[in-house]
Amino acid sequence: MTAAPFIVLMSLLQQYPQASATVEEVPPEDALPEEPSAYTFRLALEAGPLSLPSGTPGGGQDIFAQALPVARMTRGESFSLELGAPLRFRLLDADPKQQAQDFGGYLRLQDWDTMSDYAQVLRELRIGRENQTVAWFSAGPLLAYTLGEGHLVERYDNQLSPDYHPAGAQLTVNVKQVARVQVAASDVLSMRLFAGELRLDIGRIVSQQDKHFDRYHAIASFAHDFGRVELEEQSTESISAALVGGDVALYKSEAGTLQLFAIGGAGSRVDVATPDIGGFAGFSIRGNTGRADISGRLEGRYQGGSFRFGLFGPSYELSRFSATGLREPPISQESMDKNLAGFAELKLGFGNEDDTETLYAAASAAGEHFTIGRTDTDLTLALRFPGARTLATARLIVVGIGTQPRYSVHAELRHRVLNWLYLWGAGGTVHFPQPDGSLVKGYTAGAGAGVDFSR
Repeated sequence: MTAAPFIVLMSLLQQYPQASATVEEVPPEDALPEEPSAYTFRLALEAGPLSLPSGTPGGGQDIFAQALPVARMTRGESFSLELGAPLRFRLLDADPKQQAQDFGGYLRLQDWDTMSDYAQVLRELRIGRENQTVAWFSAGPLLAYTLGEGHLVERYDNQLSPDYHPAGAQLTVNVKQVARVQVAASDVLSMRLFAGELRLDIGRIVSQQDKHFDRYHAIASFAHDFGRVELEEQSTESISAALVGGDVALYKSEAGTLQLFAIGGAGSRVDVATPDIGGFAGFSIRGNTGRADISGRLEGRYQGGSFRFGLFGPSYELSRFSATGLREPPISQESMDKNLAGFAELKLGFGNEDDTETLYAAASAAGEHFTIGRTDTDLTLALRFPGARTLATARLIVVGIGTQPRYSVHAELRHRVLNWLYLWGAGGTVHFPQPDGSLVKGYTAGAGAGVDFSR
């Protein structure tokens, strides 16, 4: 397993405003071993106090009692379904007073005031096995989603806005090893971000010789954000972008443990009167030593005007209101001077994920520096300590360093005390979109305990 899937798996712990996480990641010691065709079931309930800002300019810090019931069913490695949602009951209502708007005077209104919010009940639906079945589907939070190599949709997180709780979906279909189709939606209940990519294995199309397989690829991708959510203050301008590119293998070891590719392509916004075209060229690497997985990219980019690569990035759900900072124009209106940029991404995984008695760690770092003096970064770390009773995760997203910076940070620690009892604590920043398009920054923190049962 590469570092990237593990980071995505661990990032399911990172539902920023909820200060809660999936309980399965700290399994009880007496959990039954799975049989390939056996069903397993898990029930859990966790609770604790949560501090969350009012989300208004100059507003105070409210205190909630949060309860999170969870039910999960899995069948082998090809099917899983998890349902549950945090129920936040307002205990302390700081100015401005909001409790009168809550359901029953207690249940937080902003968690359930759009159709998209009801999709948060779906915490995970997975059908098929990634890279091992013809088709693979999953739905739930998108916390570090990358479409293809990520030149349009890169490390995207649909949970950054604390009052908007959509469930996204992604589908991958492999057509006889010749073509791979990926499609994704950021919100299954609203007209929001939709994206897709077609990847063709040119070697398999033009040759019957094995030496040409999996060495030359052509790629076309497209992404469109309709910008629409039921509440008008959350709706933003639509934005579309397209990209074509490809890669060529420079080196592939016989065992497939090390691969080096040259990559390149061009992209543009396609919803503007005068499109600005950008181009990129660089290298990607993938390696596996048995004890360590590594993958990464190093690219030079030319971009500017209305288009840049990674347009739908990790902070996009905030950037669609304010591209950088808290009161800047939205990314749909952002216009950069033409510039060169250097982009680097590195994903590392250390240890044996299946050996619960040893440390397993995954780290991911991505950064882009623009010659106009701006830098964007995204850092993720996940640790599973020996014994698999303690998990720690952290993520830091920064956009606009050197101009108008905006920071999003979250950290969480979970520890199983008994086979049926675990503790959790989490904290970080939250940003609340305002009707005028600005963002209000605040801080959240929570802690508590949970009980679970599986069979």
